[in-house]
Amino acid sequence: KRYSILPILTMDGIIAYDIIEGLVTSEWFVQFLRDHVIPLTNPYPGPHSVLVLDNCSIHHSEEVRQVIED
Repeated sequence: KRYSILPILTMDGIIAYDIIEGLVTSEWFVQFLRDHVIPLTNPYPGPHSVLVLDNCSIHHSEEVRQVIED
């Protein structure tokens, strides 16, 4: 079996994560953003106000951008 782990990392360490069996899909990633990431964010320049994503293809969808901007 294969598992995927998505952690939310801050300067203080991991503050949340999710583990699923299999690969992360763009739909699952968007739901992860909605359920785990966005509730922990604050307006800039507050703590947890900057989101950094790597160049993974599932990070480039219009839906990801919309969830973050909303």
